[in-house]
Amino acid sequence: MKNPVAALVKLTAMLLVALIPTSHLIAAAERDTDGSLSEDSEPKNSESASKVAYEEVRSVRKTVERAIPYLEHAGEAWIEKRQCVSCHQVPFMLWSLSAADAQGYTINRSRLKKWTGWSTEVRNFVKPAQKQDQEAASTLAANIDTLNFLLLGLPATTQAVTDGTSAQAETNAGRISAAWRKTFVKALVENQHDQGAWTPCGQLPAQKRPVEETTQVTTAWTLLALNSHHATAEREQQALASLQNTNPVSTEWWAVHLLLAEKRRDMNPDALCTALIEKQQPDGGWGWLTSDPSDALATGIAIYALSCHDADQNKAAISRAVAYLISSQTSDGSWKVPGTKKTTRNKPTPTSSYWGTAWAVLGLLRIESRDR
Repeated sequence: MKNPVAALVKLTAMLLVALIPTSHLIAAAERDTDGSLSEDSEPKNSESASKVAYEEVRSVRKTVERAIPYLEHAGEAWIEKRQCVSCHQVPFMLWSLSAADAQGYTINRSRLKKWTGWSTEVRNFVKPAQKQDQEAASTLAANIDTLNFLLLGLPATTQAVTDGTSAQAETNAGRISAAWRKTFVKALVENQHDQGAWTPCGQLPAQKRPVEETTQVTTAWTLLALNSHHATAEREQQALASLQNTNPVSTEWWAVHLLLAEKRRDMNPDALCTALIEKQQPDGGWGWLTSDPSDALATGIAIYALSCHDADQNKAAISRAVAYLISSQTSDGSWKVPGTKKTTRNKPTPTSSYWGTAWAVLGLLRIESRDR
């Protein structure tokens, strides 16, 4: 009798030989003559990609929804306690909540409308004890960044903050909006220095980057604010020349320059986009200083700018950044962000955390609107 083991091995080999051509035929059937996947296999990949995109959008929406109550409550607490419009706290509360409202998120519209009216009255730019002796022109000149972010962040129409009030009331609100916008734009134009730059306001010069760079960032934001209202600086070329920097150290510098380049033909947005992506940290975020660990403030600013630039290379970087923001949000809806001033010694502060949370929301909202 022949060896049964040998016979079994032989039989197995014969079966494998018979199956190999069949497997090749199956693989060949899934590919066209040029080696690409056939149409029958594409829906599987497309369905998988769509599912991933859907899950990301849903995660982004949940993240923004968790942040909104924090932005509302902490922002209103600031107003009630300080009774003044800061360079960043109140303007970014209004900007982020207005953007969320415009994209269908649930916010307190009546409160937003109240905060908007209050924050655009120049007398509220100073503390209560200073209001009696306040002079409007000097107050406007000392609050360039406040003007910029109110102009950039508040919708030009009252549609986003209506709450069922009468048509006449909305007409009056529209007139008030037009009035403060005209005043703010005029103040920006009038307060440009002969060299082309604008002076950063409040405590911004105390940030942990060179004052010259902070001035450049304020100047770039001012040019964007003027552009958003179809206005031009009297010394625009001097302003652009003042933005030159051979060694910028902050993510905000790169991001605001990319935003500005998107509006101009004499700047190179592709190069700025590439440079900004090169500053991304391994965990997907950016640091306020490009050498710092990631935080929500810098990451929000970065993805806001990147999402405004139509380049394929942005997709992977943005996706990684979104994952970073989703994973680093705290239970109360905020993000903990180290202070940007030298004196904070890289420890989280309430002001920077609020500012960072607002920017994280703005970045995520921009991505959501782009992907719709």
